[in-house]
Amino acid sequence: MKPALRDALAGFLDAPEDPVEGALVVARIIDANSDAAWARQEIASLAEAVATAGKPSAESVVANLHEHGFRGAGERYYEVENSVLDHVLRTRRGIPISLAVVLMGVARKLGLEALGINFPRHFLVTIGEVLIDPYQMASTTLAACRQWLRQNRVAEDGAFNIAAPKDIVLRMLNNVRMTIQRQGDYVRALDISDYQLLIVPDAYGLYIERADAWLRLNAPEMVADELEKAAAHALDDATRARLQERIAQARRMKSAVH
Repeated sequence: MKPALRDALAGFLDAPEDPVEGALVVARIIDANSDAAWARQEIASLAEAVATAGKPSAESVVANLHEHGFRGAGERYYEVENSVLDHVLRTRRGIPISLAVVLMGVARKLGLEALGINFPRHFLVTIGEVLIDPYQMASTTLAACRQWLRQNRVAEDGAFNIAAPKDIVLRMLNNVRMTIQRQGDYVRALDISDYQLLIVPDAYGLYIERADAWLRLNAPEMVADELEKAAAHALDDATRARLQERIAQARRMKSAVH
């Protein structure tokens, strides 16, 4: 973890109010050359374009961004750059949560209330009373979302929870980490998870995933260390006992790291 980026994230967490600023920290974590100043100016320019067209509203924000070409990344969905905000602003392509940040940033510049919704697998936004699918850059409905939940056998509990700006940053980092892991870069994935732990230091599941990454790197001592941390945050004694068994197994393994 780079000290400057750690400090930038810590600074955001001290006053986690603006999802754009949180996303810009994520962009710096991913790409040292990301241009935060340009991204802020571009969001301001997009907001100005909406304002000059008439009285700002949820509908006018969505329509304007759609006209500017903002939409889902399509076949290039699983690329890390889709979580770099200035890249998304330049290409007009992204994944639901990065497009959501653009949408919220523009709406907030116009004085509209814009909130993220932590919908499973597909981040949503509300601007006032309007529910928006940022990937399609179009409005949607509760009925359509509930139908999706039923079709995919996903429980509705928590599906429409509001995502605070720090929740958005955590989810963005998680998307990046999972993409990197799919590419087999476990060292970089571990680095990303270091930043996640600044946000949720008691995240039991994250320690488990870190242990699995260290296992891929043939570092059983680190596997045991991560599992010890997971055990400290286990929800019940049965889970803690299973983790202790895994810890004992890891301590018996030989390390390939010297």
